[in-house]
Amino acid sequence: MVLYNKFKILVLVILHIYIYRCTTFGQNEPGMFVDSLTQNNSIHPLAEQINDPFIKTVQLNRSDLELAAPVILLQSEDQFKFGFDDLSGAVKNYYYTFEHCSQQWESSELSSYDYIEGFEENRINDYSFSFATLQKYTHYSLTFPNNDVQFRISGNYVIKVWEEDNRDKPVIVKRFFVREEMVAINGDVYRPNLIPYRNEYHEINFTIDIQNLDIGAAFDEMKVSLMQNGRFDNIKYDIKPRLISNDMLYYDIDDIVFPAGKEYRRFDTKTLKFQSDRIVKIEKEAGSYEVYVNTDESKVYQKYFFEKDANGQYVIHADLANNVETEGDYAWVNFVLQYPYMITSGDVYVFGELSNNTMTPLNKMTYDFDKQQYVGKLYLKQGYYNYAYAVRSIGTSFADFTYTEGNSFETENDYSLLVYQHDFSVGYDRMIGYYQMNSIK
Repeated sequence: MVLYNKFKILVLVILHIYIYRCTTFGQNEPGMFVDSLTQNNSIHPLAEQINDPFIKTVQLNRSDLELAAPVILLQSEDQFKFGFDDLSGAVKNYYYTFEHCSQQWESSELSSYDYIEGFEENRINDYSFSFATLQKYTHYSLTFPNNDVQFRISGNYVIKVWEEDNRDKPVIVKRFFVREEMVAINGDVYRPNLIPYRNEYHEINFTIDIQNLDIGAAFDEMKVSLMQNGRFDNIKYDIKPRLISNDMLYYDIDDIVFPAGKEYRRFDTKTLKFQSDRIVKIEKEAGSYEVYVNTDESKVYQKYFFEKDANGQYVIHADLANNVETEGDYAWVNFVLQYPYMITSGDVYVFGELSNNTMTPLNKMTYDFDKQQYVGKLYLKQGYYNYAYAVRSIGTSFADFTYTEGNSFETENDYSLLVYQHDFSVGYDRMIGYYQMNSIK
């Protein structure tokens, strides 16, 4: 019976790989998937990066909506809140600047004067020291746009942070969006009609009304990106309409699909005094905390079960803390995935916003042959976290849940539609629309 079950798993894995590759064939042109910063940052210098082992808990959120996508409206009162912890505990002179990017995150090669109003580079002046924590750190924070710098144009941006006199060696690169409202968008998420995708994928159909847009050749100038749960590893670029009629672009193609995954797993470390949600043990040793999450099992064969999640995100929170930014402590969080054999076609990672939605040596798991388990640990600040187990197969850069989580069309996911117009007169991608969809709402 054990051998039979292992054989079933192997057959399922092979089938899913075949279906997934069929899904992306023909639409997955070069650049369809963003280079993961786990591969080689030198290949894609504008990928999201954390290049200093002392830098932790890098967050860039809207100041009014912590879990919203990092998108603000151009020339509005919208602002971002950006922050990070430096575990060296020292005071350092950190500076920041912005760079405008194309739809596919290449540099727009514009002068900073074309997209920034104010100073090109500025110092991060707001910092504070941790209080009553085992892990000493300095918390740095920044709100922008601010009196020092505003944005002139819409589009994709990165914020780059570096230590004094090291501008060419950023310690942080983080992406965000500045949008305009130039088009009307309508769309929804469906269960696919095509049999290979029907039970395990989401299909996204949408329309874009461009009647108020000054545009010459819509098919050439319009660019569309589609994101699932804020992930860059499986983002789709340059989706083309099936039909353009009477200033309306129709994107109702059967193969605009994503593997649906399943609901994210979770744990809660808002207290380190006693066990909380899905925490089986907490130890304090050698000047740090060790937290052990429940042993997990593969959900591939488990029937879909709805459980409200944050679609892979996390929220920093600590009980009895007046200011969680400086009073939240750190802990080594230990993960265990029970699995009957080692996956030889790729590596397994703890995946989610807790790993910056990337796959690096820091969140890579190792296989214990004696216990038939994947094990790994991450150094995380207190809070409520979502996570999943993902496989990055050899030769790919995206997180695949086929082996560890499974996929179900019933899963609740967020999808972000990003619409651009390429302005040939100045040579940049202008973000003219943004639309958020949910698979069950």
